[in-house]
Amino acid sequence: MHIGLTYLPIQASKDSYAIVIDSLSQKVIDSLIIQTDSTSKDTIYPFNPNYITDFKAYQLGISMDAVYRIRAYRKQGNYIQSLLVFKQLTQMSETEIKRIQPYLKLPIPQTVKKYKPRVKSKKEFNGATKDELKKIHGIGEAFASRIIAVRGQLGGFMVKDQLNDVWGIPPETISAVWEAFVLDSIPVIEKKNINRLTISQLASNFYLNTALASRIVAVRTQIDQLNSWSDLSHIQPLDSIKRARLSLYLSFD
Repeated sequence: MHIGLTYLPIQASKDSYAIVIDSLSQKVIDSLIIQTDSTSKDTIYPFNPNYITDFKAYQLGISMDAVYRIRAYRKQGNYIQSLLVFKQLTQMSETEIKRIQPYLKLPIPQTVKKYKPRVKSKKEFNGATKDELKKIHGIGEAFASRIIAVRGQLGGFMVKDQLNDVWGIPPETISAVWEAFVLDSIPVIEKKNINRLTISQLASNFYLNTALASRIVAVRTQIDQLNSWSDLSHIQPLDSIKRARLSLYLSFD
């Protein structure tokens, strides 16, 4: 825009001059001043309340106490994602909230997918092959062969503790076995009456030998009939662990 000005030097005083402009030019200048004043006023832009500044709070009439509460909330690792939370923190009235709501730019809530670790299915221990057993850290050819041999003599493991009866396997290796295998397929074994078995039949049990079987039969003959494991408690090789194992296969009736 071009404004034509007429410059007329008028001696207003001895050492000063005045600029005289016509009325049309004066109107244009006045309109420009008004326009400049209107555009120079503070413009409020939408903002994220999680990052509110002191100046933005001043513009919107939000108290500094409310600002401090917002910052404390953020410092705890929280994030304002709803108008309800903003209202609770600022403690502003419904009227005040409606007034400033057009300027609030709340972030879109992010849905965080929880990671579910993939559960590796365990294999059945009583059906494990030698090669599968050897994949366990600490189990080589010898241990794998022993496990399968004992499993065959038992007719299948009935409880996890029976793995401790395989000679030489350390506790940490046993723990590794049960991290990879599960004992679900438990064999159905009919218990035999200890009062009716011969020495040879008793000795066939994995946990007994001929000497122990003979002592059991001797005690049974002496008291006529065995009624519980307490009748055999004086036989030292039959400790609590061995009696617990035998109870899986033998009964007293």
